[in-house]
Amino acid sequence: MSPELQRQHENMDAPTMILHLKELFGAQSRVERYQISKALFQCKMAEGSSVNTHVLKMIGYIEKLAELGFVMDHELSIDLVLQSLSSSFSQFVMNFNMNHKDMTLPELLNMLKTAEGCLKKEPSFVLVVSSSKSKKKSFKKNKNKKCKLLLM
Repeated sequence: MSPELQRQHENMDAPTMILHLKELFGAQSRVERYQISKALFQCKMAEGSSVNTHVLKMIGYIEKLAELGFVMDHELSIDLVLQSLSSSFSQFVMNFNMNHKDMTLPELLNMLKTAEGCLKKEPSFVLVVSSSKSKKKSFKKNKNKKCKLLLM
């Protein structure tokens, strides 16, 4: 507190002081809360960008809102992060929702980083069709069971 602000509040009881401070600074926190919540709800991960950077940014917004007095429901926080992911994580999101995983945001981030590593290694399946009506499929098997569990 600045000396001037302390002087103004030295003869006030605690409830009066809190009310006066809210009157002075409440509008600023309301505008800040609006801007942060807008940024959080508009977050969308760009295809090919780092899931680590994206989720850390979202966690920062969620924590900043909590500091400003808006504590978000844990499940809503998880849902927001999952909804903001790029389409390459759609299999992960489906698996997550089917298994009703209950975890913290840092735990979700770690799972997403593992899944991202698997997505980069995952081969794409190609169907090759020749004019002689024979179909050849080329599939590559992924031996990494952890990746399969995360993405299936």
